[in-house]
Amino acid sequence: MNLARHFLADWFDRLSASGFDGSVFLDALADDLVWTATGQSPVSGTFHGRQQYIDNVWTPLDQHLARWPRAEVVRILGDGDWATVQFRGVGGLGVNGSDYTLDYCWIVHVENDRITEVIGFYDQTKVNELFAPTPHQPS
Repeated sequence: MNLARHFLADWFDRLSASGFDGSVFLDALADDLVWTATGQSPVSGTFHGRQQYIDNVWTPLDQHLARWPRAEVVRILGDGDWATVQFRGVGGLGVNGSDYTLDYCWIVHVENDRITEVIGFYDQTKVNELFAPTPHQPS
């Protein structure tokens, strides 16, 4: 069995069972993680180290989400210590009221039961809408 594929299938099952608990997600990330969020959004870029990922991607998303999306895996394809996971984030809601249901595709490297690299593809329109200012209500 492909170890990366097996690891990701188990991890996504645990994420789903936990309601996307932050500790389940973050505990799988290696300290020397390299995470590339593709596209042009407030969380796009390449981040070196688990803490840099948390500071530049996780925390800004957490601050803009009233509800994290639930991951529904479509497929996982594995090749050695690399795997690709296609999934849909369902039911996410921004604090600004934006719908944060979107499709993802991550290319993931797994080593010693930790995620060491991710190249993530996202719906950039949805990500940018999440970071749009909340419309002001007239007083």
